[in-house]
Amino acid sequence: MVNIKVEVDSYENAENLIKTLKQMAYVTSVEMEDEDDKNLKPMSATDFYKRINAANLAQKENRLFSQQAVKTEVASW
Repeated sequence: MVNIKVEVDSYENAENLIKTLKQMAYVTSVEMEDEDDKNLKPMSATDFYKRINAANLAQKENRLFSQQAVKTEVASW
């Protein structure tokens, strides 16, 4: 068996390529990995809702800030 890694410019093109590869008799398996998925970390539903509640609390307490506010702050250093 030989593994081949192919990078494709879009998700749609990747799906089309996979469909084509699966039709070939000599291809035994096809898998697709998304680079963005490698950075995902699983969490429980409890952790998910804790994060939402913490974000809602931060918003109520005006502890949120925008990227523009950070840029302005950094520019003043």
